[in-house]
Parts: sequence; structure tokens; C-alpha cells
Amino acid sequence: MSVSGILQPPFQQDEALFTSKSPLRQNTLSLVLPVLYQHDDRSFIEIDRARAFECLQYLKFDLNVDRLHKIHKHLWYAGLPHPARTLHHQVMIGREIIITERADLHLVWQGNRLFMKPLPEYLMDYTIWKDFLTLDNAIYEDANGFLLSYMWLICAKSDLKIAHDNGLLSKDITWDRWVTFSTAVIPRLNYRTLHIISPRYIYGELRLGRINTIYRMCSETTNLKTIFRGYQYSYHDYTTFFERNFAWVLTIIIYLTIVLTAMQVGLGTSQLKGSVAFNRASYGFTVFSILAPLIVVAGGVVVVFVLVFVNLNYTLGERSRICTQHPKVFANHRLRDLHPEKRRDGT
Repeated sequence: MSVSGILQPPFQQDEALFTSKSPLRQNTLSLVLPVLYQHDDRSFIEIDRARAFECLQYLKFDLNVDRLHKIHKHLWYAGLPHPARTLHHQVMIGREIIITERADLHLVWQGNRLFMKPLPEYLMDYTIWKDFLTLDNAIYEDANGFLLSYMWLICAKSDLKIAHDNGLLSKDITWDRWVTFSTAVIPRLNYRTLHIISPRYIYGELRLGRINTIYRMCSETTNLKTIFRGYQYSYHDYTTFFERNFAWVLTIIIYLTIVLTAMQVGLGTSQLKGSVAFNRASYGFTVFSILAPLIVVAGGVVVVFVLVFVNLNYTLGERSRICTQHPKVFANHRLRDLHPEKRRDGT
């Protein structure tokens, strides 16, 4: 059901905002929407910009944060209900801005990396808001929330320069235009009450590692896939996986070495040499020190076999699915037809 009579764009159509030379003035869909986009399953979907339904489906996909809404009641564990830091502050604390086109990874951080989605130009287009974004309450709230996040991030000229340098905002958007646009948007976004804002944007920055933990344990999201991959799988080779997840083993080995050395010194003193309790503790800790590394190595081997099995099963499943969809492409006779010169030579 259309609710365009209730929901309104967060700014008015004003020539002070939209000039003929400004990228904000994009009154045709062909200028602000892509020709195609990649879905979650890596399939490409073409957008027929003459069909309003397909354009709306793309906008829903591009701003969708439903994955975070599923675990919203647990997001307190991954971040504070505060606005995100400004861009110059992000740089000041040593974070590297990583571009992503997924709205549900926007303002998610891991280590010194901060994932950010560039501000889509259609969010600065009054026509897109009026004809599409105000037609559905969920997408309207997602769009308002995402726009609000950039109000947090760009508050000074230095923030705007960082946005330009990192490809977050078109370089044609000058500081004067940004101030004019922000002045029109802020009063309508209800940024203090967060009334028409997506619940995700109650929180600013979110920690990826903790979101992964929530996704693996929450009853709304836990399944075989999320147990292994979490919210966002960050490893693309086994070396990186072990470097990040088994670095603590080295710390434990160093600690065991220090304790064993201290016990050896203690057994050489007259005060502890005859202590039955200390001798028992030394014996137990020595046995533990021998067995613990073996257990860790065995656990690592099991993890490797499980990961290899899961990844191999997924790879073969995807190949089988694509073979079913495109049987001619994968057929052997088709591959031979691609090299007719070899066939003429009899090879």
C-alpha cells in the first residue's frame, strides 16, 4: 500500500540545493541507478529503469540492513547507542576506510579497518525520494538512517576532504553545497528522537567480531552456515584464518615456558624442594604442559579437516547448480568446439 501521502522526502525541492551543474540534480533514473547489480548469491540482476518495480527492488536491496535487524536486541554487545565518530576522528584513531557497497556493513569495524558505503547520489535526489523511497515505510527508514549516518560523519571541511579522497562522496559536492544540503535535511530527520530512522542507526559503529559471535549464537540466525561463517566471513585462505585465530597459542607457550622455568628454579631451593604440595603442583603442571600443545595441534587438525570438507562441499554444490543451469557451457563437446584448430590437427 502506498504511503507517499504520509511519508515525505527529508528535504524540499529547492534550486538552492539542485543546480544544473550539481550532481545532486539527477532527475532521470538513467543517471543515478546502475545497469545491473550483484545479488548476495553473486548472480547479476539487470535493472530495467523503465519499470518502477525493478528500480524499487534495487533501492531496497542497496539500503537493506535486515541482517542487523534480526539481532537488534543483541547489538548492545557490538556497539554503543551513540552516533558514529566524524571522519577526521576515524583517521585520528588510526582507522583505515574500506569501501563496501553493502549497507549492512556500513560503519562496521574490525581491527583498524572501518567499512563504509559511499553515499549514493540518489539519496540526494528529490525525485527519487518522492517517486520511490516514500512508497514503503521500511525502505524509507533505511534511507533516512543511512543519510543520517553521513550527517554524523561529515561535520567539517576536513571530513569532506577525507570523504572525497576515499571516494565516499562525489568531488563535485563542495563544502557550500554540503552545508546547504545538511541544513535542509537535519531538521526533517528527527535525529534526536530517531522517529523515522531505521533501528540499526540507533547504533553508530559496530564491531564485526562481536556481530559474528552474536550471529553464531542467536536463535534467530544460528544454522550450519552461520556457525562456520558468522555474519561476515573474513578469511579467504587458511593461512589468514590460523594467523588470526591461533595467535593466542604462542602466548600460552611463552607463559608455560616462564612457569616451568620458575618451577625448576623453585625445586632447586631448600624451602620448596621438600614441599610436597609444590612438588605435586610441579608434576601436574609439567604433565599439562606436555599434553596441552598436543591437544591444541590435534584441535587445529580437526578444524582444518572440517573447514576443507565444508568448503569443498560448498564448491561442488555451486558447480553442480551452475552445471544444471548452463549444461551446454560445461559439456565436453562444447569445450572442444572452442578450439577448432586443435581438432583439425587431430589433437
